[in-house]
Amino acid sequence: MVSAPFRDAVASAGLAVRPLASFAPKAWHNGGWRISLADVECNGSYSRFVGMIRVSLVVAGAGVTLDNGPTRVDLQPGHPSEYDGDAEWHASLHDGSIVKLNAMVTRGRYTARIVPLRATMHVPSGCIALVLTLRGASILRTCRGGKTLMLREAHVATRLADGEAFEIEPARVETQNDAKAHIEVHAPHAALVIIERATCG
Repeated sequence: MVSAPFRDAVASAGLAVRPLASFAPKAWHNGGWRISLADVECNGSYSRFVGMIRVSLVVAGAGVTLDNGPTRVDLQPGHPSEYDGDAEWHASLHDGSIVKLNAMVTRGRYTARIVPLRATMHVPSGCIALVLTLRGASILRTCRGGKTLMLREAHVATRLADGEAFEIEPARVETQNDAKAHIEVHAPHAALVIIERATCG
């Protein structure tokens, strides 16, 4: 499991960019939320996180089904799913092992969402944000300072909650190979994770 250590991220405009491979496995240290990549390699009991809400996006592999009595959650490539971290899930892989991007937050304290990037998106300030490039490069532009960053494949950009707003878009590269040009629609260029403090109703 690879976790993004936001407390170590220091860069102009609150942004930091690092290769995915540079993130070492780390224990959970902030207590309220966690963003990670995790492998599921076999069927069986699924990790449980009491008091947590989980959001997952399959980024490699065919997917996995989670069962807890009458409740079922299908984690499919390209489609984020939210589910209860309290439940005792049983995992059934669809066709071999998978890799999934996870966001976990303490229920009532934070909210999390994962958005597959297929077009330009605006990310406002005031929330913790992470961008993971999955297929090809993406372009990140800060809104106030006008800084442009190229995120190569398998790189991570992190932005603290007090960092400035930015836009993220896929870097489209023309190709003469039709087989490569018509990639499956469920495969996004990148994934955006947003963590926000929960608001009181």
